[in-house]
Amino acid sequence: MGPLKRSTLLILNLIAVLSYLFVGWAAGSIEHVDASVFSSQDSREYREYADWIFGARPSSAASNWRPFLYPLLLGLAERLGGVRGVWLLNVAVWFTALNFCAAATYRFVKSEWAAALVFLVLATNLSLMMLTYQGLTEPTVIALLAIWVYGLSRLTPRPTPGQIAWLLLPVTLAVVVKPEFEFLLGLLAVIVVVGIVRSDARGLATGVFAACLIPVGIQLWVMAHFNGYFGLSNVGTRALREYYLPRLDVAIGQSTDLEAARLRMADISYSDAARYVANHFGDAVLVFASTVRDNLLAGTNFLTGHPHIEFAILVTQLTFFVVLVVMIPIVCVALWRARDGRLALMCYAVLIVFLSSGLDYNQGDRYAVVGLPLWLPALVLAVKEFGRFELRRELVTDTPHPDAASRSAPAPAARGPQWRARR
Repeated sequence: MGPLKRSTLLILNLIAVLSYLFVGWAAGSIEHVDASVFSSQDSREYREYADWIFGARPSSAASNWRPFLYPLLLGLAERLGGVRGVWLLNVAVWFTALNFCAAATYRFVKSEWAAALVFLVLATNLSLMMLTYQGLTEPTVIALLAIWVYGLSRLTPRPTPGQIAWLLLPVTLAVVVKPEFEFLLGLLAVIVVVGIVRSDARGLATGVFAACLIPVGIQLWVMAHFNGYFGLSNVGTRALREYYLPRLDVAIGQSTDLEAARLRMADISYSDAARYVANHFGDAVLVFASTVRDNLLAGTNFLTGHPHIEFAILVTQLTFFVVLVVMIPIVCVALWRARDGRLALMCYAVLIVFLSSGLDYNQGDRYAVVGLPLWLPALVLAVKEFGRFELRRELVTDTPHPDAASRSAPAPAARGPQWRARR
């Protein structure tokens, strides 16, 4: 069966265009693009970093905790098209995510209906649309993850150099946008190395593997050369000291408010932070879990004055939360029965997204929504594998044993158990 039909993709993209224009008009976002793109503190930090990259300012403190790729893209877009150029960049990567996610879903399950459903769920997600009007990383990350899932759908037990590039490069680029994906990159690197050892084209595959890691090398060089720190970013340390530990400090009564707690945790070392968490382990887990839950159920921070749209976003987030909880046993059964490494990798990536959101708060759903292009195809694939398991179980129960024909009076009720026992 070939790729998803172009006519199907055309119809879906037309629906996405209409949906985007209607929501943008209803929320008033299209009219106020110039005011909204750099309205948040994070977007202004990315702009500051971009100005430094392009020589418009002598330094940028944000380079300590912001990787280079998104400021580079943002700076290019702003210099080519102004503020609206940044918005158009986000719209372009939004459409990229929709199409790659649908194409990946189709490759996984060979169903146009399933691919269309995933496309439409993404295309009608109001939070994603609102993020396209902000100079933030989330639309770019979503597109990179959708491309990675598509590359995952092309993977074979002995990956070719092209498959290695599809599998590795999107995650490498995602790492230099959001460093939390370094955990996914580490696992993928091990898988790729094992695949290269088993491959017939080791030389070319090794070269592709090394080339895919160049963006990470650039980020390490930037941090070491300009900030005196050998690592991808200080964003994890910042989130720990300014968000998670202060919230824990308030929860256990050591501080009366978050500002006082931030002052207490400003210079805490990693070893002291580990001991602090270990000494209050139960509270630490509760604070972490409640933060993850709040981020999963939060509405958007980028829309006010439109109660109907805001309510629709909250209902959507609650629906997604319920679906995720209900699907956990189905995914577990699919993983156990199918032993599908692609499904396991998508689930691992989803866990990274959700767990990393446990360190930060008051950000709306912008962290949790990044997981959509991961868990939507994963759930579709899990349902397919679960359905296969149920079908095999029915066949085992209903199909007579081959030896039954040689028996004079076989007992119908005994056929199922006998067949399962021989299997």
